[in-house]
Amino acid sequence: MGTKIETKLVILAVLFLVTTILVHGRGSEPATVHGKPSLQDYFQNLAGYKASRDIALTDAATKMLKLDDYAFIDYEGRKGGINLYIGYYYTANKLSASHSPLVCYPTQGWKIDNKPERRTLVVGQYSLNYEAIVTSYSGQKELVLYWNQTYAWTSNQAYQHKINLAYNKLMKTGEQHAFVRVTVPFANSSQDEAEKAGADFIRIFFPRLIEYFSETGPAQAQSSLFLPQLRPLQLPE
Repeated sequence: MGTKIETKLVILAVLFLVTTILVHGRGSEPATVHGKPSLQDYFQNLAGYKASRDIALTDAATKMLKLDDYAFIDYEGRKGGINLYIGYYYTANKLSASHSPLVCYPTQGWKIDNKPERRTLVVGQYSLNYEAIVTSYSGQKELVLYWNQTYAWTSNQAYQHKINLAYNKLMKTGEQHAFVRVTVPFANSSQDEAEKAGADFIRIFFPRLIEYFSETGPAQAQSSLFLPQLRPLQLPE
C-alpha cells in the first residue's frame, strides 16, 4: 500500500512540474482569437431547446473571472428549463481563473446538499467526465453538472485539467479551455428526472462545444480533436 502511495506521489510531483513548465512557459497565444463567433451567439440554437433568456454578467464579474468570452443562457426544452454557463479562456495563464460551484453557490446563499459525485457520460466517440451536486435555496432545488474542457478532453479534477492543457500545448493544438456548467431546476420533479434531463441536454450540447473549439482561430491544423487515438496521461487511482 505504501509503495503505491509513494509511486502515485512521485508521478503527481513529476506531472505537476512538467505541466507547470508547459502551461506557464513562453509561447502563449495572444489574448484575442480571430475568426471565432461569440459563444452567446453560437449556442442560441440547440436541437430541441429554445434559448429563452441571455444573461449578461456584470463587468465586475467578468473581470473577476478573467473571462475572454462566455455564454450564459436559459433554455426551454420538452422536459423543462435548463441553464448553460461556459466561461471561455484563450490562454493557459488563466488556468485557475474559473470558480467551482462549491465556492460560488455558498457565497450566494445556496446550500450544497451532497458531496460532489463523479459522472461519466459517453457522447459519440467522446467520454465526458463531470461532477454533480444538488443545491437548494428558499424552496428551490437544482442539479448542477460541471467540468473543465480542453478541446475534446474533459476533466472533473484540477490536476487532470492541467495535464490535458499541457498535452494540447505540447502537441501545438492551442491553449483554449473552458469551464462548463449545466444547471437543471427540479423543485417540482425528482433528482432522477433532473439527471436524465441534464444528460439529454449534454448529448445535444457537447458535440456543438467541440465544434466551437475547432472553429477557425490560431493555426491549429493538428488539433487533438482529429487525433482520437492519442490521450493525455491519466494519473492512476
